[in-house]
Amino acid sequence: MSSAQQRLNAISPRTAWEPFTPTRRSRWDELKAAHLLRRAAFGASGPDVARAVQAGLEETLDQLFAPGSGSAAFDADADRLEEGAVASGDARQLEAAWMHRLLNSPFPLRERLTLFWHDHFATSQAKVDNLALMRDQVATLRRDALGNFPEMLHAMTRDPAMLIWLDSNTNRKGAANENYAREVFELFSLGLGNYSEQDIREAARALTGWSVRDARAHFDPAQHDDSEKTVFEQRGRFTSGDIVRLCLGRPACAMFLVRKLFQELVSDAGQPSEELLAPLAEGFRQRDFDIAWLVRRMLGSWLFYSDAAIQQRVKSPVELIVGTVKALEGRVGPVQAAASSAELGQRLYFPPSVKGWDGGRLWLNSSTLMRRQNLAFEVTRGIGESARCDPARLVREQGLRTADDMAGFFLRLFHQTADHPQRARIVEQLEVEAAAGPQHPFAQPARTARLARAAAHLALTLPEYQLG
Repeated sequence: MSSAQQRLNAISPRTAWEPFTPTRRSRWDELKAAHLLRRAAFGASGPDVARAVQAGLEETLDQLFAPGSGSAAFDADADRLEEGAVASGDARQLEAAWMHRLLNSPFPLRERLTLFWHDHFATSQAKVDNLALMRDQVATLRRDALGNFPEMLHAMTRDPAMLIWLDSNTNRKGAANENYAREVFELFSLGLGNYSEQDIREAARALTGWSVRDARAHFDPAQHDDSEKTVFEQRGRFTSGDIVRLCLGRPACAMFLVRKLFQELVSDAGQPSEELLAPLAEGFRQRDFDIAWLVRRMLGSWLFYSDAAIQQRVKSPVELIVGTVKALEGRVGPVQAAASSAELGQRLYFPPSVKGWDGGRLWLNSSTLMRRQNLAFEVTRGIGESARCDPARLVREQGLRTADDMAGFFLRLFHQTADHPQRARIVEQLEVEAAAGPQHPFAQPARTARLARAAAHLALTLPEYQLG
């Protein structure tokens, strides 16, 4: 049994989801604030972390769950950017437009959850082949990202991109296509083992009659099987709305969704027991699947700030890229960032299958690890036409001069501790770097900048930086 699993198993379900309250032994500090901002907002700068520590947990959560200053104007500009991308017919422009939101949104938690739901209801432009429909689907997920899951599931059942993706577009009376019925049970609401093949066949009949006309979902009563069906041992003249209602009524539904959000926001290093998740599942169901309630309960819990959660998730490519840029208080062009994410295995609008991205430790292999190391080099050197990440500026602002000071600063920035076991090794490498260049006084600014970039790069390439 892994140590991560042992830590999860040791946690009591009675106390796991109680609100985190700082004590002398467990303070609200940089480590915990940075952990929250990584999971909820893709990361933060050093000043952002300091402000969160000063504000306290509850106020920080309040800020995360509310649209930030300028959200309406930002959204309007981002909408126009996406409209232009759709008009261009270039999928990479649409990917970049979403990356712009991920990098810069004043409401990062909403964007964080939008990306999660894109993976949950995984739909790919590779088959849909309609940028407008893909843009509209993600807009729906963004609208409902922190809202009501039943509304989201109803919307996805009649979403034009989804109808094309899972062949519901050709689901007709007398020739029912089972694809969507299977996936709505297995991947979207219940999970394996909580339905029968007969349930799938009957549900597929209830879902007949929908197609896409003029880029909109269209229902044709003549193509809908209006006869009685039996689903989950209930009988009736069920429609698509009834199938959603029946899914939501199954005890497995809340548990399935809670488990997925646990793996996304808390830990993907172990398997939580049903007993541990039961209080969340029960509360989620009682509140009509209120996503914001569930997410806030997770992010404010004692378990979330324990060693069972901190650094117990592998960063996705988007998390890695956006988090690094935010920490360095830099800028990177969304086209470049979206391309880097795709190279690392997460191409926006192109999940590899209906199951989404495998995620977790499968983000890491010899190829992607090398690319992640190269990305750290590119970001710290400002490589790329639109890269504006400058570790040297941060060093100048802090008034840092020595290799030891720079090592401590970047270790604290990226790892929330200056007393890292690798600090001495990093200092040694920086001193070698310093000795290799010109030593006259006029070379000092260039030498400082070179050391700053090297220190940031060395801190970013430590193995644990891949964990969030």
